Amino acid sequence: MKKLVLATLVALSVPFTASASGSGSTESVKFIGDLEYASFCKAVVNNDVELFKVSLNRFVGELGSSRKRVLKRILADNNVTCSGQSLVEFSAKRNATQVGSFITAQAE
Repeated sequence: MKKLVLATLVALSVPFTASASGSGSTESVKFIGDLEYASFCKAVVNNDVELFKVSLNRFVGELGSSRKRVLKRILADNNVTCSGQSLVEFSAKRNATQVGSFITAQAE
């Protein structure tokens, strides 16, 4: 049991790394801090609406009773930030137009 806990702690202490394509070039993206919500940032980095929806669904029941309520909660007072920016600002900076449009449409 101790080995399982230790292996889990070691796995959690390693930052999540993903490749992302920015403006035509490939760059390394490193997720640090509270990794529980890193999937939202990863969805923006990859401009992946489906991953963003899956991330919202994952927190239904924990953060809100519906996907829409979860979205409102993570957007409220910049509860989830990526690189120090709100999800809306981060998606605009990363030119993640699909995710940005989804966030805007769903937040209304």
